[in-house]
Amino acid sequence: MKDQLKQLHQKARIARDSIATEAYGAALAAIQEGEVRANEDFDEAKMIAVVEKEAGKFKESAEAFEKAGRAEKVEELHACVALLVALLPAKLDADAYPSLVSQAIEATGAASMKDMGSVMAALKKAHGAALDMRVASAAVKDALS
Repeated sequence: MKDQLKQLHQKARIARDSIATEAYGAALAAIQEGEVRANEDFDEAKMIAVVEKEAGKFKESAEAFEKAGRAEKVEELHACVALLVALLPAKLDADAYPSLVSQAIEATGAASMKDMGSVMAALKKAHGAALDMRVASAAVKDALS
């Protein structure tokens, strides 16, 4: 993903696309900063998490500018979010969670809410970045309670 971001950032700079340059540059900088802080190269999952976080930051900024009545900046920030989200792997369909959760519960032998952590870990290990943690957490809570 890092190489892909570098290429997209370079193309955006050459094309003088300020929105794409900002989006890809922010994601690339966040990955590089994280790698320096951790003193290790990030794997694909960590890079995806960083890109998701950067998209979230752009989304929060857009909400703040919307409250301030700056519609032109809101559009730019939503465009940045769209560019970063397009790089992320597709999330699982919400209808798939009940069966995935029941399989994870069966595999881990979970019986109560005390076992929620092991079920969530099993789901994350099996489905990685395609898993929406909020939806999965709610589905696990429903199934275990």
